[in-house]
Amino acid sequence: MRIERSLLSASVLVAFLVLATGSVQAQCRSFAKNKCVPQLAPYKFNESFNGAQLAPGEEAEVNLTFYSGQEYRVMVCVHQILGDVNWKLVDSNNKIVFESLADKPKTHFDLKATSTSQMKVVVWVPPTKGQSDMVHTGCVAIMVGFKE
Repeated sequence: MRIERSLLSASVLVAFLVLATGSVQAQCRSFAKNKCVPQLAPYKFNESFNGAQLAPGEEAEVNLTFYSGQEYRVMVCVHQILGDVNWKLVDSNNKIVFESLADKPKTHFDLKATSTSQMKVVVWVPPTKGQSDMVHTGCVAIMVGFKE
């Protein structure tokens, strides 16, 4: 009986975590749709959502494919609670194509693909400068738009 209760408690905890994660992801998706997509103009959003909740000191990366002859805007859109973040676009040889650092932030980078290629966007949130017991997380969305 004791084992059954503990398994039931563990199942409830896992279900709660899955639901909470889904809710956070939905909030991040809503933030991206309402705040970030309009900033892609005049580029059209490619409808592929790449976002995560990050805290200071955390990092995320996304692999993207760019098709030959197409013009793109790559944008990193961040919830204001995080402040400015660092991000870079690197090619398949890990060569930096573009970099934005928090002390000189740029929200987007425009490029025209000369050949179809894979690249990766790496985003990292700088650690907070002061010591605080409160850790803030916020949505970081990596958006891609293209010209029609």
